[in-house]
Amino acid sequence: MEKKRKIRRKWKMVVAIVLVLAVMIGIGLEGEERRVEGEPDVISSMIVNNEQYLTVVANRNEIENEEEFKKLLIRMYEENSFHSVKFSRDLIVPEKVYMKVYRWRGDVKKEEPPLRIIYCPCEGLNVWED
Repeated sequence: MEKKRKIRRKWKMVVAIVLVLAVMIGIGLEGEERRVEGEPDVISSMIVNNEQYLTVVANRNEIENEEEFKKLLIRMYEENSFHSVKFSRDLIVPEKVYMKVYRWRGDVKKEEPPLRIIYCPCEGLNVWED
């Protein structure tokens, strides 16, 4: 009888340890940033004095052709096709749009943006880089 109790106690300990490890691994994976390349997206938008400031993540390791990427971002802005943010242009169209473009979301507070764009919607497709 005493032997069965010891065996049960050992199994309970093994199960408890496995559960604790599974929870720890799950928390670790949740905190880890997923790096799946995809479409760019806006993670922050702010309008001040008729100027719009956007923080954009490219969701890619490298921006191969910067000119094409700038055109893509401007087209997505004009078509209002970013996934996370939808812009309301009912009241005002900003005079300038400033975009800071980072490669990944985790880079935002850690690095300088590799690409900056200033876009004037009222003047068409005038694009400047800081």
